[in-house]
Amino acid sequence: MADYKYRDWHIIRAIKLGAPAATVWGVVGGFFNIHTWHPDIDMTELVPNQTEMSAVRRLLTFPGQPKTTEQLIFMDNEGYHYRYKWHEGAWGEYVQDYVADIRVFSLDLDLSSVMQWSSTFRCDQDAVSDFYRRGFRSLQERFPEVR
Repeated sequence: MADYKYRDWHIIRAIKLGAPAATVWGVVGGFFNIHTWHPDIDMTELVPNQTEMSAVRRLLTFPGQPKTTEQLIFMDNEGYHYRYKWHEGAWGEYVQDYVADIRVFSLDLDLSSVMQWSSTFRCDQDAVSDFYRRGFRSLQERFPEVR
């Protein structure tokens, strides 16, 4: 695709979950466990030679798609927040300059929480919202809102 079709995107998606922030973070807060809660990811692996590089990277396997590598930018377990970016793989050749944040916020005297997933990237279309929604749906099944 020609560069002139690409545009800058800033996507912010959030969902309210029926569990305390610490409980939700215990599921989503590990950089290497996204496959345990997101239905579109079959496996998360350490990048080969991980101990020989300073960057923390994960290799993701998606059904029927090429693997992609993402790099952790920073992790704040106490603040329930981490940031990562695309590092290599075919997906990032199409969805350029992808940088994302996952955050969990406490609500209702910490009886419930909100998970926010946001990203910036360059692409000819919104390449992540449906992916985020499928992950949220899985978390909503695990942590349903109590009414």
